[in-house]
Amino acid sequence: MTHLKKNKHYYTKIPATLKAVNEELRKGLTLLNKIGKPIITFFGSHRTLQSDPNYKHAKKLAHTLGTKNYAILTGGGPGIMKAANTGARQAKSTSLGFRAQLLKEQHMPNTLFTHTISLRHLFTRRFLLAIKSEALIFYPGAYGTLNELFEYLTLIQTGMVDKVPLICVNKKYWTGLFNWMKKHPLKEDYLHQAKDLELITFADNHEEIIKLIEK
Repeated sequence: MTHLKKNKHYYTKIPATLKAVNEELRKGLTLLNKIGKPIITFFGSHRTLQSDPNYKHAKKLAHTLGTKNYAILTGGGPGIMKAANTGARQAKSTSLGFRAQLLKEQHMPNTLFTHTISLRHLFTRRFLLAIKSEALIFYPGAYGTLNELFEYLTLIQTGMVDKVPLICVNKKYWTGLFNWMKKHPLKEDYLHQAKDLELITFADNHEEIIKLIEK
């Protein structure tokens, strides 16, 4: 006997699920197509405090990119997302927030954004956060950030989407994870090899990150 309850809502009510997903994608893609400047997406922990060096780094980087006529896109929450949107707003640039509808404790004031939408399904949100972005910037984070990083890495690795810069900020934080991957490669040729890790760039310096994006 199945113990699935929340899942059952989606797989038994097929028309409702399809309608909701279709509407979210339509809404998100329509908004993205209205943005007439290149988009950079920021990812990272929603728990990062304003006093944290990562918060200050993200805010300053987003501000600099905003002054260079880039639009800044985040998941519309606190922490690193708030830092990036704040930097964009202070630069008087486009500030986009694609909120997770069900994570209400992570919702930020509308004044932080020039454009915002709420999305129920996290997989549609992940898709929309990356599909029109010229670069994806990852700050330290937990499950959600790792989920996003490895989903996009897989899509680029398999050639399903365009190759764009995947930039991990704070090399000290990320080193352990990627050193482990280098030391324990899978034997099967079709799984990750050392060259696949070259799809990720580590950069801490603002000028270096901007050069990677503009390159």
